[in-house]
Amino acid sequence: MSPRRHLSVAIFPGAANAPLYLAADSGELARRGLDVDIVEVRSSTEQLKAWDEGACDVMHTSPDHLLRERHPRDPVVARRDGFGELRVYRRPANDDLASVTWAVDAIGSGFAFVMRGLLEDQAGVPAAEHRLESIGGTKQRFEKLLEPGSSIGGTTLHPPFDGLAEAAGMVAIAGHLSSWPELLAQVTVVPRGSLEHEPVAAYLDALDACAATLASGGREGIEAVLRVRGVSPAAARAGADGLLRRGGLAEGRTPSLEGLTAVAELRARFDPGWAPLQPLQELLVAPG
Repeated sequence: MSPRRHLSVAIFPGAANAPLYLAADSGELARRGLDVDIVEVRSSTEQLKAWDEGACDVMHTSPDHLLRERHPRDPVVARRDGFGELRVYRRPANDDLASVTWAVDAIGSGFAFVMRGLLEDQAGVPAAEHRLESIGGTKQRFEKLLEPGSSIGGTTLHPPFDGLAEAAGMVAIAGHLSSWPELLAQVTVVPRGSLEHEPVAAYLDALDACAATLASGGREGIEAVLRVRGVSPAAARAGADGLLRRGGLAEGRTPSLEGLTAVAELRARFDPGWAPLQPLQELLVAPG
């Protein structure tokens, strides 16, 4: 038997991790000779620092991070993750959207641009930079939105946090699939050179196999995988629902140039003077 090969994988909390959890907990990764350390991060700043310092081999993240600046180790998008929809939510009392303070990971992050675009295009309300507050990843923004007395009045959420927010009385304003259905919301990022060798190829194959299993197995299977990881019953249900809708596990896993272009167009819209450092297709392993 070949020795185990180690990978460190940096993720954000969310239902999109279900294929990874299944691959780890079912022994699929071990059968492929992989020893995977799953590290949960709290912000894109923390995740990118880990990448730049070589502390992680794989990131599950927004592709917009690759557009901001050049990072060490030549990161490329290897896979589109089944993610669900990015939706903007507000507190029920905050119907004056122009006065809301909006929580973001970072003011210059891709999810912040998605939120600003949705507010402008679907709600007719500009979300200027001075109305944004950097809080952290989606879990942190969700918790801040529901915190009693919080100054945060709205944010962008994805499964399972969107379903939990609705159950808590938060109001959905808009979702990205109505404006940019092709947008790449979350992707698997690896160093370009690692694709030529194991164990990254084996890791990607394991994720694809487990995503297909979950997509065909229905809600109960996804819930069970999330519950094993300590996710509450309500969050597991919300996560499963999100992954079985549009933008979820059943859609193709090949990242498209059209999807990355949509990400870049949002950055260009809200980041005056920005231009890509390299042709977008060079960031994709297999453009569709």
